[in-house]
Order: sequence, then C-alpha cells, then structure tokens
Amino acid sequence: MKELVDQLVKGLKIDERQARGGAAVLLKAARDKLGAQDFSTMLGGLGGVDELIRQAPQPGGLGKLFGGLASTVGGSHGALVASILSGFGSLGLNAEHAKQMAPVILQFVRGRLGPETADKLEKALRAGL
Repeated sequence: MKELVDQLVKGLKIDERQARGGAAVLLKAARDKLGAQDFSTMLGGLGGVDELIRQAPQPGGLGKLFGGLASTVGGSHGALVASILSGFGSLGLNAEHAKQMAPVILQFVRGRLGPETADKLEKALRAGL
C-alpha cells in the first residue's frame, strides 16, 4: 500500500499521514457498504488493505453525533457520508479531497486487480461520495 500512499501524496499534495488516513477512510467506507466478506473476497489480493483500514481515524465527538443524525435522516447512505466526512475532517481534509482521492485509489486497484474489481469498488465508493 506504500505505492498507493506515495501516489496520493504526490498527486494531491498532502502529507503521508493524510494520504494513509484518507485511503483508510475510503476503503473502510467501501468495506462497510459491501460487507466485510465481500470486501475481503474482492480486495484480498491487495496486500496491506486490512492493516491500512485499521489505521482509519475513529469518528469522535461531533463526528459521532453528526453520523448518528445523518443515519437517522439519510439512512445508511447518510451514515456512510458522515463517516467519510468525519474521518477526513480529523485529518485536516475535506470532501473535495475525498473526491480527488477516490480516482487515484480506483486506478491503483484497476492496475492491480483489474477493471471488474475497480468497478465494484467504485460503485461502493459512489454511495458515500
């Protein structure tokens, strides 16, 4: 996953902590949307994904409150969006960063696991962006 993090740092002009954390937030959101088993089956060929996801910032404080309110108003989609925004916010990033980061992650997955896997991941990410 180091190569992905390096691509994010260079492409988005963010630091390594932000790149690692942002990728972790997006991949965790995809895993939450797809379910752990489907996600693992789909992205199991990428070494280090689970370790990266464990590094995702945990929502806390207002992020948790907003996530709870969003899930009440917008169901699981609202909670997913809130989770992404909260995670990115804790890294000093915003929604625009998430939108810029997603294509880099998808291209990385496409190159490693093929277009079919990247397309499935994209559908899961679109639900949260």
